[in-house]
Amino acid sequence: MKPLLKQTRSFILKSRGIINKSLVFGKVLDNRVLIGTHHKTGTVWMGNIFNSIASFYDLKISANRGNKSLISPSSNFDIFLQYHSFFDFDNISNYKGLHIIRDPRDIVVSGCFYHTKSSEKWLHIKREEFAGLTYQEKVNSYSSFDDKLIFEMEHSSKNVIQDMKSWNYDNPHFIEIKYEDLIQDVNLNLFREIFRFLGFNERIFPRLLKIAYRKSLFSGQVQNRKHIRSGKKQQWKEYFKPIHEERFVDLFDDVLIKLNYEKTQTGWLDR
Repeated sequence: MKPLLKQTRSFILKSRGIINKSLVFGKVLDNRVLIGTHHKTGTVWMGNIFNSIASFYDLKISANRGNKSLISPSSNFDIFLQYHSFFDFDNISNYKGLHIIRDPRDIVVSGCFYHTKSSEKWLHIKREEFAGLTYQEKVNSYSSFDDKLIFEMEHSSKNVIQDMKSWNYDNPHFIEIKYEDLIQDVNLNLFREIFRFLGFNERIFPRLLKIAYRKSLFSGQVQNRKHIRSGKKQQWKEYFKPIHEERFVDLFDDVLIKLNYEKTQTGWLDR
């Protein structure tokens, strides 16, 4: 369709209040898209990008923040966001997916800062295991940040890191991306690779990349930053001490090797 004809048709449809963008843009996806993240690995970021894409192209998008009892998405979706990367693959077909991980050590640091002040509901539920304190009250009950890091490592972040470690990295229908690579993708080469893998029509890449850029911190255009403290990589080097490094290895064994953040299990330990 010629540009002028496309614009004319779009204007007519809008004026009649019956805009169907598939008539204007054609088919934009060849399959369904799954977006799998983990806590503090860019979940809100991916949500902002793919919600904007879905809104612009009238795609059906669904999201699930729940646990393993809520892993099966509705069959009526084009894009599905799962905030803990729990998918019922037995009930999902014709899909391509994006799975994002982050250095587990930075997940601990980011999670610790976030959980001391976030208003997320689960942080404010009284818990018997903490003698009636909420998670936030418990982590804030420690006077030193060193102790807060240990607590975070042994609780919320422990679950996240174990989930990342147990993910099936051999699924050919998923593209595996590191958060650290994505936050410096200023030229959008990695985003382009992601959109191509996910099955989006290359004709709409300019719009997709524009959305991805606008919703990324490196654009300087992100307005709502309440979920973001830093976003930088290798924050752990500033906060981890030998006690944290040793406890990390005790808890997570070879996770850094499996996720390709270190070559050896102990080579990164404090100088």
